Amino acid sequence: MILKSIDEQGKLTDALKKDILDADSKNRLEDLYLPYKPKRRTKGQIAIEAGIEPLATLLWEQPDHDPELEAAKYFNAEAGFADTKAVLDGARAILMEQFAEDAALLDKIRRHLNQHAEIQSRVVAGKEEEGAKFKDYFTHDELLSKVPSHRALAMFRGRNEGILQLSLNADPGQDEKSTGSYCETIICDHFGVNIGSAAADRWRKQVVSFAWRIKILMHMETELMGNLREIAETDASRSLPTT
Repeated sequence: MILKSIDEQGKLTDALKKDILDADSKNRLEDLYLPYKPKRRTKGQIAIEAGIEPLATLLWEQPDHDPELEAAKYFNAEAGFADTKAVLDGARAILMEQFAEDAALLDKIRRHLNQHAEIQSRVVAGKEEEGAKFKDYFTHDELLSKVPSHRALAMFRGRNEGILQLSLNADPGQDEKSTGSYCETIICDHFGVNIGSAAADRWRKQVVSFAWRIKILMHMETELMGNLREIAETDASRSLPTT
C-alpha cells in the first residue's frame, strides 16, 4: 500500500523502494512514508506555493545573507506574505516540516531518546485527594527504557482517569538555566550546520528550536509513549494465568 501510494505520486525511486522494503521496524517504515503521506495543506506547503522555498534554502545554507533584506524580495500579499515577518515565518515553516519528515534524522533522535529520555508524571492540580491511589506518581521521573510494565500501566491509568499528566523529558538532569535541548544539537550535526554569529544564524537557531519543540518532540512523545504502553500491555497479557 505504501509503495503503491508513493508510486502513484510519481515519487517512487529505486533507492526509496529499497529503503522501504529493507525497513526493520514499523517506526522506520512510517518515517520513510511520512513525506509522501497525504496530509492537509500546511503552512510550509502554502509558503512553497508562494515561491518562498528558495529563500529558506538560501538562508539555511548561506547564513551570511541578511534575512530581512532577502525576505523583502519575496513579498506576495495575495498569498498572505505581505511583510518581512510573514515571509521569514513561511521560510521557517518550510524547513521545520522538512526536518520533521527526515527519516534519518528522526532515527537519530529516536535512538537518543530511547536511551536517555525520561517519562515525567505529575498530578493534575486539585486532584490530589481524588487520585490518592496514584500518589506514588504525583511527582515521578524515570528513564523511559527502565520503566517496568506495572508502573507504566499505573501511570497510564492515572492519566486516563484525569489524575496524572504524563510527558517526555528529553533532557533529564539539564541545568534549569540551560537553553535548548541536546536534540537540537543532533539536528545541527545531522545537517552539518554550525550556528554562530552570521547574519542569518539567529533565524537558523529559531528554525532548529521550533522544529524540535513544535514538530519533532510532539511526534516523538506520542510515538514513544505509545510504544511504552503497547509493551506494558503485552507484558501484562502474557503474565495472566491461562485456563
